[in-house]
Amino acid sequence: MRSLLVAASFLFVAGLLFSTATTAKPVANTAAAHAHQFAREVREASVPVGWTSFCKAQPAECVAGQKSVEFADLDHDRWEQLQQINSLVNHEIEGVGDNDHYGIYKLGIINWWTYPDDGAGNCNDYVLLKKKLLVEAGWPRSALLLTVVLDTHNEGHLVLMARTNNGDLILDNLTDTVKNWNGTGYTFIKRQTADNPNNWVRLESGRTPEELAMISKALASHSQ
Repeated sequence: MRSLLVAASFLFVAGLLFSTATTAKPVANTAAAHAHQFAREVREASVPVGWTSFCKAQPAECVAGQKSVEFADLDHDRWEQLQQINSLVNHEIEGVGDNDHYGIYKLGIINWWTYPDDGAGNCNDYVLLKKKLLVEAGWPRSALLLTVVLDTHNEGHLVLMARTNNGDLILDNLTDTVKNWNGTGYTFIKRQTADNPNNWVRLESGRTPEELAMISKALASHSQ
């Protein structure tokens, strides 16, 4: 029953995605945007095991060489799409941990990423569904990047980064507010690259050596 409700909600919001916005975020062009609005890549990073297992199950979602644009143009309609899809998925999907959901530990699996087809999932599953819905709404896949962070409790967490000419914007299951990456309070660790979702890069953290040591520990616990 919940799956039917989720599907119905997605169909309902699809009719809203291209409606004219009544409230909109001011849009700046890339030249006018400040550098701090964009997360900076520093070097290559390892691929999360959750992504690797997801690609084995969903190979069509992991095809390389699909880069069309690095930044999506953020007009009023696209800003509304980000807000609507972020909020919709947050409210329609029930949060549950992987082990409680799938019993993965007894199977020798430490992290499982999949679409929340049964209406439940954790942060990884929220992100995958948001990306899928945005791509179906016309967003370039290459501008929607899965991103590993440390949350405000220094716990490993996955969010969706929408790269736009107005900055790198974050869709997060912990809030309905779409924020610029540097306004989340998170430590950004790594993300996919635009030209190949199977390649990941480390992000400049802006943290102290002590905090970086904590990041390394979190990377180990979040399957690198």
